[in-house]
Amino acid sequence: MSLRYALYFAPEEGTALARFGQAWLAGAWLEGRDDLIAEPRLYGFHATLKPPFRLAEGRSRDELLNAAAEFARARPAFTAPALVLEPLDGFLALQPSLPSPAIDSLAADCVRHFDRFRAPPTEAELAKRLAAPLDQRHRDLLKEWGYPYVLDRFRFHLTLTRRLRDGEADIAAVARAAAAAALAEPVAFRSLCLFEQAAPGAAFRLSARFPFGG
Repeated sequence: MSLRYALYFAPEEGTALARFGQAWLAGAWLEGRDDLIAEPRLYGFHATLKPPFRLAEGRSRDELLNAAAEFARARPAFTAPALVLEPLDGFLALQPSLPSPAIDSLAADCVRHFDRFRAPPTEAELAKRLAAPLDQRHRDLLKEWGYPYVLDRFRFHLTLTRRLRDGEADIAAVARAAAAAALAEPVAFRSLCLFEQAAPGAAFRLSARFPFGG
């Protein structure tokens, strides 16, 4: 049984965005600086919709798979604005170039719809989250949904690096050049992805992709 599950956006295979993400996390442009991508590599090239969670007592993986398939079938596919590469809380990330109500709605619906599958966070997990600089709204969201950056505090992004340190600003230019083709096209949302983490410290792996609209 997997330790944790997450519902992510992951680019459709064959797109420029998918090709970039795969090559970036393989270290194609980093010339031995793989420490920059160690953490993003652990989670896979993705944007979070429903943050990682352990299954609630009485829930099964099969139930989660069936719920995800049903949820996806009921939603239309859509296209979102092209992405831009910008800093986000010290990380480099790909983010929408324009607001996208469709993305925000998808993420909020995922948070709410799948919450019945989420086990409450452990004391250690809560302590880790509360160690970050959170305002009261973040704390309220953490208490209700197990994660502080959801709903009105959600920001869609695909993380490329750990937090950058002094002297590492050059990596932004490297990433921007590498991602040029991916940044030139709008983003196709055609499916919902379930990722699984088998054990503590293991990488999250794509285990199922559920097409929108059947």
